[in-house]
Amino acid sequence: MSNPPAASNPSAAWQRLRAGNERCCAALTSRADVATERQTPRAAVFRCADSPMASEAVFGQSRGSLVEISNWGHVVDTGVLAGLEYAVGTLRTPVIAVLGHPDCAAMHTALNAWKSVSFPDGAVRAVVEHGISSLTRLNTTIGTADELSAAHVAQTGVTLLHKSPLIAKAVDGGQTAIVCLVSDRNDGRLRVCATFGDVSETASPLFECV
Repeated sequence: MSNPPAASNPSAAWQRLRAGNERCCAALTSRADVATERQTPRAAVFRCADSPMASEAVFGQSRGSLVEISNWGHVVDTGVLAGLEYAVGTLRTPVIAVLGHPDCAAMHTALNAWKSVSFPDGAVRAVVEHGISSLTRLNTTIGTADELSAAHVAQTGVTLLHKSPLIAKAVDGGQTAIVCLVSDRNDGRLRVCATFGDVSETASPLFECV
């Protein structure tokens, strides 16, 4: 029997992770600088776990400047709410970015389940149910996973407001805002799908769905 490719070999994968950690440690300039950045994050990013790019790369931000929370398909569960409430309530993070991406496997799975009227078993079912909920609430004519991703990040912003009184209060009070975005499949530019709170140059709170 032939050996598995390096990508599927646990030992080889772990060695790559360890080597990367060594390179990271060698590049650190000061632990104090890192600690300072983490105390004043510019944003909390709720991203899909299968996105190919880290949030810091997408937004062009320095290491430690963002609070990153991810799961597959933007399922708003207790862990996600706890992380975002900590970012907003304790760290005073001024922006929550709900970040979607092209060719999202979670949205492909949800759309296929909707079209075939066949729901998967196990934990994946929760992801599918969340995706289909966004589809049915916003636009039943959605035909592609990318279209569903845009609808889903917008609906996720609504869900955060409904499920977290702390986040809703912070948005109402102008202390934070929610921006829901997807990245373009061609050049990576971000498209705003919805905003909640004051993220414009005007003084009044803004709600916009695209």
